[in-house]
Amino acid sequence: MLTKKTKALMRAVYDKAVAKDGVCLVSQNDLLQSIPYRIEFNHEDLAPSIKALSNEGYFEVIETERKGDIYYCFTLQQAGYDFSRQIALEKRQIRMKIILTVAGVIGAFLLRSLISAIAG
Repeated sequence: MLTKKTKALMRAVYDKAVAKDGVCLVSQNDLLQSIPYRIEFNHEDLAPSIKALSNEGYFEVIETERKGDIYYCFTLQQAGYDFSRQIALEKRQIRMKIILTVAGVIGAFLLRSLISAIAG
């Protein structure tokens, strides 16, 4: 299971890599700009998060430095390509939980109304 930060990072890498057949070259600054502002992500958080995603098999990464800027070359692996399906599955599960909660509330209300009508 991915954390909020690693999920945001993976979404940024996935969006850039899928547009270029699973391989992309991204600067550290471009990568950080791709992450939404509502998620607190620093330069210090980037390297450990990239390493964690790489170790989990989402992508292979090569880090290079050019003119003082750090660049990452990402190559998506099978888990990286499956990322969009994983996100869709999580959304589907959340929708199902909401539907079950609403159905439970409606069922409890109907049961209470039925008992009230019978009892009195």
